[in-house]
Amino acid sequence: MINKRRLFFILIFFMIFLGAVLYAQEASGAPAQTPASDTPASDTPASNEPPDDFGEEVTSGDEGPIEVMPTYLLSESGGNVRFIQRISWDKAQYAVRYSVLLEFKNPEMGVFVEALRRNMDADLNYIDVSVPAGDYRYRVYSFNVLGQLDTSTDWEYFTVIKAIQPSLFTFTPDAFYFDRDTPRIIDLTGENLLPDTSIFLVSLTSFDADGQPLIIKPAELHLNELGETARLLFFEDDLVGGKYNIIAENPGGLNTSIGVFSISVAKPFDINVSGGYTPSLTLFGHREYFLDQVFIPLGITLRGSFVPYKLDFGYFGLEGNIGWQYLTSASSEISVGPSAAHLVIFNIDALYQRWLIRKRLSVNGRVGIGMAGIFDYHFQLQNGKSKSYNTAAFSLNIGASVQWFFYKQIFAEAGLDYNHIFHSEFGMGFVRIGLFGGYQF
Repeated sequence: MINKRRLFFILIFFMIFLGAVLYAQEASGAPAQTPASDTPASDTPASNEPPDDFGEEVTSGDEGPIEVMPTYLLSESGGNVRFIQRISWDKAQYAVRYSVLLEFKNPEMGVFVEALRRNMDADLNYIDVSVPAGDYRYRVYSFNVLGQLDTSTDWEYFTVIKAIQPSLFTFTPDAFYFDRDTPRIIDLTGENLLPDTSIFLVSLTSFDADGQPLIIKPAELHLNELGETARLLFFEDDLVGGKYNIIAENPGGLNTSIGVFSISVAKPFDINVSGGYTPSLTLFGHREYFLDQVFIPLGITLRGSFVPYKLDFGYFGLEGNIGWQYLTSASSEISVGPSAAHLVIFNIDALYQRWLIRKRLSVNGRVGIGMAGIFDYHFQLQNGKSKSYNTAAFSLNIGASVQWFFYKQIFAEAGLDYNHIFHSEFGMGFVRIGLFGGYQF
């Protein structure tokens, strides 16, 4: 019975001693016993050996550049960009150390070849490696305090795509102009523009609500098969005035830029001049002194506008107009012939212009004040013409019109204006119907 007890204690002591020796061997950096690769070394010809840069270890620690571990990281050193693949796993409960096995798939033979073995303490659960493009798989083995294999993960597969640096050489045009009716297309030349390349505009002058540079993406992107040219098509409503860089980004994160591209107006201001036929309809007032009918057929108006403020939601400026109308009335009790007068109205209006079709069709609104004058008002008496009467008063103008540029800078315009003359004896309100032709400088 005593011999059995001694034998039991000797066995316990031997197991503790063996565990201590294995742990000391691992701590000293000596290679630990790990399972062999699924592909036996003896069955792998020399041509299957991985390149020299396979499995280059970057780090194997618990301090990462960010809290949430991505699939890959980018590292820049001396102007060179390296892609770092992160291999991570869940920690095993009783593990004292791990062994990571990384294999590369030989593209010619279609078999996986060992590329990397790495041993580490249990407090680490990831390593970062830089590997070439290709198909990979890895698994992790965990060992307990006795140095025995405790658990292992299933094979995890991933693919590293070769990252290609894009380049941009030229772009045309160098700007979009809101006040020019041109296609919103940018043509680029470069190289390594892949089918999955993203190309977009990044603002140098405008920022979003989060303080990030404004990004405008094209509605359509067309790339040629050689990766040397690209065409970007933008929607008008997506454009925001400012200066931009053109960015090309390939899968993997490598990018390049070219600039500066501008979105603005071609001219700091517009000058419009026009003239037209403006008959009128009187609505109320003392027209019995001048008219025996509502319609005034004879009328001409000249307009000129200055538009310096060009904003995304409309253009603003000032407009001056001067109109003439000839007023007549048939004979009355005090005259043997018709009476006549000249009505001249001059107004300064605030002008608002909203483009429905850029540089093609717009709607205009105006409101302003001015002066109205009645000149050479007289009656036809039996002994000749009566003495002329002249008077003036303030006037109000409110109007709207539609402007159509049918040929370059030549336009036609049609609209209605309401005029009100503030006069104690001759005050009246009337609507002028306007048909204009004009030119924009």
